Amino acid sequence: MHILKKQICDINLYMPRKSRRINSYTKPKTVKQSVKFPYKRVRIDWIDIITEGGWGTDKEFKNMKLATPVSEGWLFSKDSETVRIFAGYDVEEDGSIHFSERSVFPTSCVKKITRIH
Repeated sequence: MHILKKQICDINLYMPRKSRRINSYTKPKTVKQSVKFPYKRVRIDWIDIITEGGWGTDKEFKNMKLATPVSEGWLFSKDSETVRIFAGYDVEEDGSIHFSERSVFPTSCVKKITRIH
């Protein structure tokens, strides 16, 4: 660091001079692990309940339909009771994987699972 000396009204001022670095961005160091990612990307069409908290007629009640949402993510597991997916993940330096936005569906509510390439 350089020191800049300036005299104003018989007073000496000493100010550090900042060095001028052009393009001083330094790319962060990353540790890449060759981790086998065994999960497949899927789209799940499923059914869900609808709840209406207000008053309604019998005709309105009979016309209520189940919701048919769609979810996408990586298929974590599937068995006779549940289907588990996640939408985000992070690979740690030691190779372990942490999952986020996790969902568990009753298999009976899943209408179709489609693999996304």
